[in-house]
Amino acid sequence: MIKRITFISIFLLLGCEIPDQVYNDPLDLDYNASKGILPPALIFTPDQVNASSGSNTTVQVHALEVSDVAGAHIQIKYDQTKINVSSVSQGDWLVDGGQNPIFFSENNETTGLLDIYYSVLGDSEKLSGSGAIAYVVFTINAPGQITVEITDVTKIVDKDNLKIQLNGLGEVVINAQ
Repeated sequence: MIKRITFISIFLLLGCEIPDQVYNDPLDLDYNASKGILPPALIFTPDQVNASSGSNTTVQVHALEVSDVAGAHIQIKYDQTKINVSSVSQGDWLVDGGQNPIFFSENNETTGLLDIYYSVLGDSEKLSGSGAIAYVVFTINAPGQITVEITDVTKIVDKDNLKIQLNGLGEVVINAQ
């Protein structure tokens, strides 16, 4: 009887295929670490997009485990010959207990630079963790692989206007057909 159970167990083990799943969730810390991005960081979600020429696609600028934020200047570089910024809106991470932070953006279509600014009045210690800072809608104008990146001009500060060290700045790749 024991030989029969052992045989069945071995048969079942060898007959099962264990799936080799790939996890590429841009908010996953291990996934980001594999790309050299460690928190605190600013990233895009998703980090890869498939889109058609003439269509719009939305990406989030996302804070990844950033603490005590009082303000920021986030600069995004894009290829203005292939995409345009259609709109920029505030994400929900900056909303602190019903308080609306100062939030605005400036887009320079000539240089392909989008600057996002925000400032929080009051207790910035509540603005910690991870969340969507902004939603950026791009219009795809030409086919090809388009990389959009957060530049190193980006700066986040705490309530004493001291720079918070960011260990990673993400990018998104748009595969336009």
